[in-house]
Amino acid sequence: MPNLRDPTMPNWNEILDEIKKAGSTHDIIRRKYLERLHQITGRNIIIYYSGWLQKKGLPDVGINDDDKTGFMTTINKLEFSKGLDIVLHTPGGEMAATESLVDYIRASNKMKEKQYL
Repeated sequence: MPNLRDPTMPNWNEILDEIKKAGSTHDIIRRKYLERLHQITGRNIIIYYSGWLQKKGLPDVGINDDDKTGFMTTINKLEFSKGLDIVLHTPGGEMAATESLVDYIRASNKMKEKQYL
């Protein structure tokens, strides 16, 4: 008779936690390509997207001053010697807010190389 209390078998809560950590199909594919980009560049990667294609008509989906706090939090403990790739997927936004984000990122890091596209 099999041992039904086998410690290597997870309980239902552990299975649910594993499913949550794995993410949705979209998230799994997104992570796959983020990992591929990281393997090519070796740099940290931040992706910022607002969902503007999925939720048409929402206000404030472009970059604005409210986004700076999120960027500050995200880059807070990055290893700057690795560099940074930022992928933006927004419908645009406020020019002054975008310039402020770029200025903040430039001033707050000590990356050995900088490339802007």
